[in-house]
This record gives sequence, structure tokens and C-alpha cells, in this order.
Amino acid sequence: MSEQSFKQAEKKEEADVPKKKFVDLLDSEEVEIKRLDLEDVEDCVKVMRKCAFDVTEVEVGNIVDYGKSFAATVNRMVVGVGLSWPAHLDFDGKKITSGEPNALYLEDPAVLLAYEGRGIRRILLKEREKEALSSGFKYAIGYLYEDIPKGDNVAHYITEAGSALEKLYLSEDYDFFRTEKGIMAFKKLTESRGEFQ
Repeated sequence: MSEQSFKQAEKKEEADVPKKKFVDLLDSEEVEIKRLDLEDVEDCVKVMRKCAFDVTEVEVGNIVDYGKSFAATVNRMVVGVGLSWPAHLDFDGKKITSGEPNALYLEDPAVLLAYEGRGIRRILLKEREKEALSSGFKYAIGYLYEDIPKGDNVAHYITEAGSALEKLYLSEDYDFFRTEKGIMAFKKLTESRGEFQ
């Protein structure tokens, strides 16, 4: 075999060997959910501040103390925070009032930019819905902070121009109504074969 033929055969062998693909480490990392406790407050505040939330450790600690908030972690590092607390929804008056808690208020989740697009908002939403149901609450509620024009149908507006969180609420069968404080998203929670309706 001539040297040239040998080199051609060597190149063909190299071409036949499958090239290793670069695998993004994020694809292989497992997202885990944990209930927050006071030891997690500092990490949660760091994540929330990186996501432009203006919070203090005292404020977050007070909310975490209710025992109804969760974090998404990757390799035990907090990458997403979903704070929530008991509230009373006056359904007929379409407002949150004082009274026996019948709802879980869902603060907007904070998700680190590097972990966007992995379904962490949905995971945190579903976990908090489960918590609301297990606590005997009828509703999961939250406010939308976007300025939605008065005449627009809220669901249509969200479909066309809503944020990722608003579209998540819409896809998870939340309803919307206008209140004095803005648009409230709410979902009536019922259990049916382990799922929400």
C-alpha cells in the first residue's frame, strides 16, 4: 500500500468514526424542588436580586416562615425561587381581604437567566398549586404587573403580547379579572386523579 493510499484509508477511518457532539451540561443536570426554610433565605435573596427583585432577607424570611415557598435547585444550587403565602380571596368582590385563608398567593417566580427555558417556572407553579390543595385552599392567585390595556380581552392580549409568566398562567387554565390593583390571575383548585382542573 502506497503512503498516499494509506493516508486516504486513515482519513476514511477518521470520517467513519462518529464525531463526539458537544453536550450542554444544562441538558444533563437534574432540576430538583425543595421546600424553603430559613436556612435558604440568603441564597433566595441573591437569586431574586439577580432577577431584579427589590427584596430584603427579612421580607423573604417572613414569607418563607409560612412554609409554603419552594426553590428549584441544580446540584444543590438555588436557580429559581417561588415564594407564596396564605391569603383570603373575596371572590365576589374580586379582591384579597383579611379573613380565613382560602387561597395561596403566588409571587412571580425568580429564575436565573442561565436556567431560563427549562420549565422551572411551570415546575414552581405546579408545586405551589399542590401545596395550596394540600393546605385545603380553594384558589391559587397572583397579580400580573404588565399594563394590559383596558378594552382588551386579557386572554387575547396575553396570547399576543404577554410575558412568559402570563402565558404560563394562560396555559395552566388560570382565569383573569381586573381589580383596583391590576389584573388578577386565579385558578380554582380541585383534585381529580391527582391532577388539577
